[in-house]
Amino acid sequence: MRLIELRANKKSFHTVSFNPNGITVIAAIKETQDQRKTYNSVGKSLTIALIHFCLGSNSNKEFEKLEDWIFSLDFKIESENFTAVRSTKNQKEIELNGIKYSLKGFNKILEEKLFRIKENTKYVTFRSLLPRFIRYGEDGYISNDRYIKKESPLSTLLNNAFLLGLDTDLILKKSDLREKELNIGKLKAQLNNPEFKAIFGTGNKRDLEIKIVELETLIKRYRKSIDEFIIAEDYDSIRQEADKISYSLKNYKNKLSKLQIAISNIDKSLEIQPDISKEQIIKLYENAKFELGEMVLKKLAELEKFNSQILDNRKQKLIQEKRDFETQLVEIGKVIAELGQQEDEKLQYLNSTGALDDYTKLNQALNDNEKKLHSLLQYKKLETDYKLFVEENKKDFTNENIITAKYIEQVDDLIKENIILFKYFVEKFYSEKNSGITILNNEGKNATRFDIKAKIQDDAGNAVKEVKIFCYDWTILKAKHNHKIECLFHDSKITGDMDTRQVKTMFEVADKECKLENFQYIISLNQSVIDGLKLEMSEEQHKELVLDNIKLTLSDKSTEEKLLGIQIDLDYDR
Repeated sequence: MRLIELRANKKSFHTVSFNPNGITVIAAIKETQDQRKTYNSVGKSLTIALIHFCLGSNSNKEFEKLEDWIFSLDFKIESENFTAVRSTKNQKEIELNGIKYSLKGFNKILEEKLFRIKENTKYVTFRSLLPRFIRYGEDGYISNDRYIKKESPLSTLLNNAFLLGLDTDLILKKSDLREKELNIGKLKAQLNNPEFKAIFGTGNKRDLEIKIVELETLIKRYRKSIDEFIIAEDYDSIRQEADKISYSLKNYKNKLSKLQIAISNIDKSLEIQPDISKEQIIKLYENAKFELGEMVLKKLAELEKFNSQILDNRKQKLIQEKRDFETQLVEIGKVIAELGQQEDEKLQYLNSTGALDDYTKLNQALNDNEKKLHSLLQYKKLETDYKLFVEENKKDFTNENIITAKYIEQVDDLIKENIILFKYFVEKFYSEKNSGITILNNEGKNATRFDIKAKIQDDAGNAVKEVKIFCYDWTILKAKHNHKIECLFHDSKITGDMDTRQVKTMFEVADKECKLENFQYIISLNQSVIDGLKLEMSEEQHKELVLDNIKLTLSDKSTEEKLLGIQIDLDYDR
């Protein structure tokens, strides 16, 4: 892919035409002495933002401020020409060669035309790869391997590895293993959580199997009872009748007990005799040498007779009462026997059947215990799974480390090719510095499969970071691993800390490679850099590499001289 032209439907917009091959310069010129004005806001970075906008980037609310603006980008993929058109008003769709697509559909078309991405490769897409060739925003110039704001480490690794020709499946495999390990850690935390244990009904692992067996036995009993349970439709009425019989039987048994006590008392009364007889009284007095008169003896005889009559009468009365009680006792005994038989019949019937309420209670008890058993079995399975997961994950990590080690050995030529290419570009800047791209097998228990580092000796020095970015990007472009991109676009940020000699080298490298490979290199430059290059280049070289390649000049002279040609504040890089 190479860029041809960026334009808009407004006359105030400065159309940007790109050289089809070789270098294209977008120049930012400072023409006023007003210190409050700067060529840093004339539209250099906005040009890049609009290119990404026309190439399917996410909707940007800031662009909604540009009411009724429509941007178009002409570009070429191999020999096929394309025009992408996108409106700031309806940003969810984009037009490609006259046909409207959703952003997803548009990006999928370009992805298939530009990149050789295997199916089911996560995080590697047209939109994740394009910024590797057209760096965008402040985040794109922090380090050589960082391009997208808030990009995850895994996405960064996958996209960089893809463009270096490495196997992304190995990266995804280790990422999956790491995710499994984290889930195993969560599982362990659950198993050790007292609240979790309380839910599963166990606090002692040693008792777990015992509790399971006890519950299984109890459940079998409940199921047997339910299977044998017969529901009687008249259960409740029979139950009420049985209760009435039991109540009556209890009353009659109380009466029987009272009669037995009464008869026992009568028997005791009948056994009672007078304490002292007449003869005993007379003998008592004789022993005392005291003679009783005839009158007294007569009275004693009469009293004894009277007393005897009273006792006889009382005895007869008690005997009669006893007979009456015994008669009642027999009758009550018959009633009790009959009621007892009736109660036995009712209870026997109730024992052989049951009420619907009892049946429901049995089922509820069964369900409650089945839930407990399910919880314990699940808890037991979690424990078993945890142990298996830990061991399997250890084995998988080891196996993947071995597979990756063998893979790195197999692609040694590829790795050397990347190193040589990167060194080739670095040596244009620093002939005395060691450099290269290292690709190592990360054997740690993490999500990082490869440790990929572009290195330049003493790379903490001034401008080395920018040089590394330039060399790394050209390595990706020229290596042509898995892509059909034929252009690079750098913002003026890349020259921020460089001295003029390094910028000169950039232009010389870009010019040579573009002529050699038919590439397209686009760069925006501030006037200070353009002027500085005059001192480092011959007049002819400066004209050929810089001045003749300036396709657009933006300045702070007036609003009309800026990219949009209107005054509007856009925080498009949020």
